[in-house]
Amino acid sequence: MKRTWKTGLILAGGLLTPGLIGCGPGSDGLDTLAGTDTGTSRAALTVYEQAAVDTANGSPDCTTLGDFYWELGNGTAKLFSFSRGSGVSETTVMPLASASKWLYASAYLQAKGYANLSAAEKKRLNFTSGFLEGSDVNCGDTGTSVSACYGPDHKNVSYRLLRDGKFFYDGGHMQKLALDDIGARLGTGIASVPDWLNAQLGTSLPQTAGAVAVAGGFWGSAAQYRVFLRNLLNNQYGMSARLNADAVPAYPGGPDVAYTPWTMGQAYYGLGHWLERESVNGVWSVTGYSSPGAFGFYPWVDAGKSQYMLLARARANGPGGEGGLSLVCAQDIRKAYETGVPQL
Repeated sequence: MKRTWKTGLILAGGLLTPGLIGCGPGSDGLDTLAGTDTGTSRAALTVYEQAAVDTANGSPDCTTLGDFYWELGNGTAKLFSFSRGSGVSETTVMPLASASKWLYASAYLQAKGYANLSAAEKKRLNFTSGFLEGSDVNCGDTGTSVSACYGPDHKNVSYRLLRDGKFFYDGGHMQKLALDDIGARLGTGIASVPDWLNAQLGTSLPQTAGAVAVAGGFWGSAAQYRVFLRNLLNNQYGMSARLNADAVPAYPGGPDVAYTPWTMGQAYYGLGHWLERESVNGVWSVTGYSSPGAFGFYPWVDAGKSQYMLLARARANGPGGEGGLSLVCAQDIRKAYETGVPQL
């Protein structure tokens, strides 16, 4: 049975400062519900909401992730949200890692206009340009510019002829794009990279020195990222109409795929985001769009642009593949909320 959407409840949580990237292990239970608009208590949970909470607390896909915040909404409202554990809330600021890619690509498209993009620019956005990082030196030192982050002391980006035209998941493509456009900007101070991005997207991401690494250096909270996702659903961006544009195969063994971290089905990669696809009766179709981050931040919108979802957490010392782990847990919770049946 499918349910109709309704506004849900919010759980309060703690604050992760920019100096604390990891999250400790989550508790087995949920904090007391607080901060709701309705004044209701946990006893007021519907069968659908309870199924979502039970999934977060009982599914093996979720219980190993530590503390996290989960939210589902549409273009106008938050429909239901909660925190597992007390370490993460909707206002917890954390490293977005590769969830930055969707933001940067959308801001670039907003600034330039899709019709004005060259073939080379599109290839840098869908990761087929051949510009790859030679090292992974952090760009978070104060005073580092976008240009310096691109250079030999940090990412050491260079053009690889044999990779041109092939999908290679790497931040070097976007760093080259930023070098040619906003190369002198810093992550903090006047006219910073976050200032530029916020002006394009109507967001309020904080300034951080590492934001000069545009493919993975932004920080933010679920509440801040939510603004972007709602605007995306409401057709406020050029990206809103281009979620399928210039998409290329990005799954292991796919045509012209040189490197991909994706392991769940035949995904494609568009302009700075993944096209999640599922096979039904042998036919693959897009089910949603996302940009999972390496520390576990997972933003998503459905293929019909009627819903958004967030799972916010940050774990730097986990087993790896944190973005994929968050994806599986988040989708389990969403299915439980839609059907009223815990996914255990």
